[in-house]
Amino acid sequence: MHAIWLTFSENDRNYLKNIMDDLSEKYYAPKFEPHITVYGLVDSEISLIESIAKEVTLNHNSFLVEKSEILQSEELWKTVYIELKMNKQLELVYKNLKKHFEKIVKYQFNPHISLIYKILPIKEKIKIIKELDIKNKFMVNKLVVQKFVPDVEKWKIVKEYNLI
Repeated sequence: MHAIWLTFSENDRNYLKNIMDDLSEKYYAPKFEPHITVYGLVDSEISLIESIAKEVTLNHNSFLVEKSEILQSEELWKTVYIELKMNKQLELVYKNLKKHFEKIVKYQFNPHISLIYKILPIKEKIKIIKELDIKNKFMVNKLVVQKFVPDVEKWKIVKEYNLI
């Protein structure tokens, strides 16, 4: 199983990673790379996934994504997360992936950046949100193929494509 992620410029990656690592250490949660899952859990040949990902990047430049708000949920993958405003570039990347992958798997794209993966009491999640002061915009500059396994700390980026 693989996921297709968008990842960030070095500055924004480091900015987000510092916040995420602090939360991971404080709450004994797994560490992971900052990302936006643009298409999730495709069960197909890696060569097919990579060729589609490469083709999609040919049509896209680096772009900014904007924070909508910081939210929490009962879902592990969205314990506390930055909800992003949908924009033309996000929509286009998703649509380009969807036309290739929807025969294999349906994926509902809801752009966000997860900050921590840990089942926590709602009071604790609200406390985290209140203590966070996160900037409004992040530069996306790569599309990557990530190998998904149940153990978050064993996730691996297997291919990266720069957005021009």
